[in-house]
Amino acid sequence: METMRRMSWAWLPRRHTTLGISPTVALLGLSIWLSPGEASDHFARALGLLTPREPVSAPDFTLPTLNGKSVSLKDFRGKVVFMNFWATWCIPCQWEMPEMDKLYQTFKDRGFVVLAISLDQGPPKAVEDFVKARKLSYPVLLDSQAEAARLYGLRGVPGTYLIGPDGLLRYAVFGPKEWFGEEAKELIASLLPAPKKGGGKTK
Repeated sequence: METMRRMSWAWLPRRHTTLGISPTVALLGLSIWLSPGEASDHFARALGLLTPREPVSAPDFTLPTLNGKSVSLKDFRGKVVFMNFWATWCIPCQWEMPEMDKLYQTFKDRGFVVLAISLDQGPPKAVEDFVKARKLSYPVLLDSQAEAARLYGLRGVPGTYLIGPDGLLRYAVFGPKEWFGEEAKELIASLLPAPKKGGGKTK
């Protein structure tokens, strides 16, 4: 566990890192984020998450899923979105993705969604095989041209962004995290409405 916590994120292939920087990317670069020590939320500090200095709307995008359908970020307005950029060749991603699935299964009935955005450039079948082998249940999107990654100024994987029901960016973090740990579960629960009596149970 300690070894995984010390692992950094993996650098993107040259094809992704040489993309031009748009004004949107500059806006969403690290300069807009407060450091973990300045984060106002206790659980965010414990996880080492960054918080925005001021409200910033999460840029919309449309990407294909593994079954060929198209999904847009705006489709999930009103939900808490856990958006994770990853790749099959990223070792830290392989460690944290089952943790993300447990988090998704725990909170999906309360308006929580995980969008796992693959940056793999090869055939989609490689991504599909990866997902099936690990029995991941959350939606997986394909961003082989790094279109969404450009919008968010991503420079390495894994990279995770938490978006509130209002469509505003709440947190960001670069590198693997223990997403089914107590701090992560408490953080997600704090962003969601209270469960209704007789329903919305957590696991």
